[in-house]
Amino acid sequence: MDFAYTPELEELKRRAAGRDGLELLRSVPDLGVELRRAAASVSQCGYNTALEIVQARVPALVVPYATPEEDEQRRRARRLARLGALRVLDGDRLDPVTLAASIEAVLGFAPADPAIDLGGAPRTTELLEQLVHSVEAA
Repeated sequence: MDFAYTPELEELKRRAAGRDGLELLRSVPDLGVELRRAAASVSQCGYNTALEIVQARVPALVVPYATPEEDEQRRRARRLARLGALRVLDGDRLDPVTLAASIEAVLGFAPADPAIDLGGAPRTTELLEQLVHSVEAA
C-alpha cells in the first residue's frame, strides 16, 4: 500500500482542520498510546490494530479490508464485535452518511473486555518447553 501523498488525504486533512476533538492521523509511532488517549478510533482491522484496540478498551469502529479472496479482517472484526470489543461497518455499506452515523454511535459505546488471552508468545514458549521435556523424558 502506498502511504505517500494523495489528493484524497490532503482533502481529508483540509476538512478535518480546525474541528474540535478531531485529529486525522495516517500513522503513529505507538498506536497503543494514541488509542488510550482517544475518545474513539476508526480504523481497519489488521491483526496488530485489532489487538491494540482490545488492549486499550477504546470505543472503536472498524471498517475491515476485505475482498472475495481475502476476508481475514472481516472475520476478525465480526468475532471481536460478537465479543463486544468493537463495532463493525462493512465496506459494502460504507458511505459518508453511514460512516458519520456509525462514528456518532461508537462515541457512546463502552467496549467489553473480551477475555482474550493476549499472552500468545509466552504461552507458545511454555508449550514448546513442555514438548521438548516430554521428548527428552521418552
